[in-house]
Amino acid sequence: MGHQRTLQREVECVGVGLHTGARVAMCLRPAPAHSGIVFRRVDLPGAPPIAACPANIRDVHFATTIGRDGITVKTIEHLMAAFAGTGLDNVTVDLAGPEVPAMDGSAAPFVELIRAAGVRRQLAPKSYLKVTRPIVVDLGNRAVRILPDERLRIEYAMEFDHPALHPQAIAFEMSPSLFAREIAPARTYGFLRDVAALRSRGLALGGSLENAVVVGDDGVLNGGGLRYPDELVRHKALDLIGDLFLLGKRVLGRVIATGAGHLLHAQLVREIQAQLDLEAERRPRPA
Repeated sequence: MGHQRTLQREVECVGVGLHTGARVAMCLRPAPAHSGIVFRRVDLPGAPPIAACPANIRDVHFATTIGRDGITVKTIEHLMAAFAGTGLDNVTVDLAGPEVPAMDGSAAPFVELIRAAGVRRQLAPKSYLKVTRPIVVDLGNRAVRILPDERLRIEYAMEFDHPALHPQAIAFEMSPSLFAREIAPARTYGFLRDVAALRSRGLALGGSLENAVVVGDDGVLNGGGLRYPDELVRHKALDLIGDLFLLGKRVLGRVIATGAGHLLHAQLVREIQAQLDLEAERRPRPA
């Protein structure tokens, strides 16, 4: 089963929020066993904590936002994916602003931060969430489902309403080495045609070619091109890994996603949590 893990020491970074455009300092701190991932808004009085859990999901439009008592933290999914992918269970995330820094738009910089901090094993057993029956959520031709499995396996397929992009698909079994090598470096992406509309809604204010893949009419605008031919669907899988980790433990199951995104990821997380709550209610209580 293994042991829970936290950081060996504190580690810091500074960056710009993808959607708010705010410059934010972030510090990742070791945390006690069983505490999970907790964000603290240290820019606010009392540094109010917000646990990364299904009950605290507040918004899933173009990013995952969690909140509590009217205070929110935006775009947590890439950092959460890095925690899940590197096997961390307990971390306190101090943020001096409203959004996790975008860095280069992927989870790779966060993986490097974690490696720089080091990982410490804790004297508490690691536990897993094993899906016991199929769960399906869908929205028209978009869907995500999870089936029982002994490991976390992900199959993700995407089609794009864009002449320069072909359908993309990826399938893999989750492991720390595969995540760091094949998934973490995949960057978030957007379409040039959507930028004005997003910014009019207060989104993508910090987006640039430095922290996102931008697709124009004729293809990718970034000078270096794509990191993988199927980088966009790899990033969708990265988002899914981060969103699933809102459950607080590693999920064991086979996830099959078609044209999904944060909205369906969040619905799947809530359905899994509801299943777990129902199973807990049905367990016999000690006399």
